[in-house]
Amino acid sequence: MIWALALACTRGADDTGPTDDSAPLAQAVADAGEDLTGLVGEPLTFDGSASAGVSFTWDFGDGATAQGARVEHTYAEPGNFTAVLQVTGEDGGRRSDRARAIVHLPLTETPPRWSGPLALDPTRGLAWVVVPEADTLARVDLSSREVAFIGISGEPVATAVDGEQVAVVTRSAPALTLLDAQGDVVDQVALPDRSQPAAVVGRDGAWWVTLQATGALARWNGDALTVEPNATDPRGLALDAEGRAWVTRWRSPDSGGEITRSDGQTWTLAVDTRPDSDTTTGGVPNLIEQVVPAPDGQRFWVPATQHNLRRGSYLSGEALSHETAMVAVLVTLDPSGAELARKQFDDRGRSIAAVPSPEGGLLYVLHPGTGTVSVLDTWTGNQAGSIADVGVGANGLVLSADGDTLYVHAWLDRELRAFDVSDLSVPPPLLWAVPTVAQEPLDPELLQGKRLFYSSADPRITRDGYIACAHCHPDGRDDGRVWDFTDRGEGLRNTTSLEGRAGTGMGPVHWTGNFDEIQDFENDIRNHFAGTGLLDDADWAEASDPLGPAKAGRSDDLDALAAFVTALDATPPSPFEAPEGGAAAFNAAGCPACHPAPLYTDSSLDSFLRHDVGTLGPGSGQRLGGPLDGLDTPTLLGSWDTAPYLHDGSAPALEDAIEAHDIELSEEEVAAIAGFVRSL
Repeated sequence: MIWALALACTRGADDTGPTDDSAPLAQAVADAGEDLTGLVGEPLTFDGSASAGVSFTWDFGDGATAQGARVEHTYAEPGNFTAVLQVTGEDGGRRSDRARAIVHLPLTETPPRWSGPLALDPTRGLAWVVVPEADTLARVDLSSREVAFIGISGEPVATAVDGEQVAVVTRSAPALTLLDAQGDVVDQVALPDRSQPAAVVGRDGAWWVTLQATGALARWNGDALTVEPNATDPRGLALDAEGRAWVTRWRSPDSGGEITRSDGQTWTLAVDTRPDSDTTTGGVPNLIEQVVPAPDGQRFWVPATQHNLRRGSYLSGEALSHETAMVAVLVTLDPSGAELARKQFDDRGRSIAAVPSPEGGLLYVLHPGTGTVSVLDTWTGNQAGSIADVGVGANGLVLSADGDTLYVHAWLDRELRAFDVSDLSVPPPLLWAVPTVAQEPLDPELLQGKRLFYSSADPRITRDGYIACAHCHPDGRDDGRVWDFTDRGEGLRNTTSLEGRAGTGMGPVHWTGNFDEIQDFENDIRNHFAGTGLLDDADWAEASDPLGPAKAGRSDDLDALAAFVTALDATPPSPFEAPEGGAAAFNAAGCPACHPAPLYTDSSLDSFLRHDVGTLGPGSGQRLGGPLDGLDTPTLLGSWDTAPYLHDGSAPALEDAIEAHDIELSEEEVAAIAGFVRSL
């Protein structure tokens, strides 16, 4: 230090001797600039001019590279690309930064639309949410987060926005109600009685509605209502860019899922025949709530539950397990209806709704049982992110116009929730939540029971998130499936609807009457869903026999689940009228001996009657692991909506079920009896 100072003092101000060349060389600065969005085949300009260094190398993520701070690149295929800029500094060090490039096909001039329980009005910054149990339409201002609760009687089930109007359809009192942006009713159109409207979409002042009970598609053009046959069990509804309506069949036949278009074309979503594994499950796409057209019009996405109808000890020699019974899927179709891809979501039992990003490169898929959202790269099929805890029984999704905010209807949490999805490299945070009801319409025990009924996230109910009660009994109804329960000590069993049964109000549960209280579903939870149970282990050890000591009163949550199932005491009214002479033919054939009015069943917890009417077959199996001496008599109420028929689903139609009984009837008598039963 002293030497350096002395040396400095010997030099003059004009000294031209050697200079200090130890100044550090500049390090690299990498700044890849803004994220870009553009069309396939059109150049994008990547601007790294805010970077600093001696060399600049771009890797565009499609195999191409370029040199320079500011460059152009044209992508030949659509995709979600990550362009990496690597900068070398004077010191030889390197720094890198990334820019996202969203490359898409041309978007349709007319945006597609689809129905759901949640709708967005981006022009006014409003969201609209239906809550059926509360007879409520919630109007949410997305800026102020103020909520207005609008009464809509008749069980509102779907809503949609078109221009100045908001539409709501109601199920139990069939109507199309049109409101203005303030929520004031401007028109109401009566829909066919007992038709069970399920979905609504609108465009240019016209509205389309699926009528699930009558298998029809209604259209209101502002002056007149037209109703045309469309499909069996129609549910989900979408309009493509050409104005054609796409309709989903809710419960699929064994041959595959079905999508029907308003021009008469029908496409089948094939049965998946791939072998089962710990991450994949074969079966039929079922319970199809939505069909979602892509913004480019070149793809259609169908979220579904894939039910494994091929597996079981009788059918395949392999027992049905909690992880092979069902899996959430997403089927991608092209405009001709051909299947492009099928994505399975491991540890997710059901997919119910989906919404694409503005350019269609990402798709948000809702799994209501686990209360989660999967985010897919639609071009690769790979998962691009996920959102946890979006709500119990969540049933609706919409996305902001800029694609940065995802709104989720957390149905059984009674909230609309907003998530920031602008950066999927981190778990999307919850921005806010607002209530969707002014006052809870259900008793606390019933609400808790309903939450448990719809949940597959609770490890007490199931392991790995696959199975919820609602995954086989959606809305308390039936899934239209026949399951192989041979390994349970039963046999082939056709899912029965819970609606109208009032729990054990019509006698013991299941085709063989093997449960005498709804709390006995603890046996399914523990033995077949792989859950840890709602009872504590001591109570389970004492009351595990489903016909032994009562389970009721031992667990508040198990009692709540039973209370909700017991509250399902109403059967949907049939849209069919009884034919002349139908009741007389029913009585003359002796049907009331086992199916007496008013419940049309002789089943009772007092008698535990079972009958063998000639419908038992090789796959009928056992009862509780013992001999099968007969079947519990099913009620005929609501039979019009519960095909297929008989305990093993071997009767596609009511006529087939009647003919399977040990009784001689003419063709005319069978038709008359079937018509009468269909009217119940």
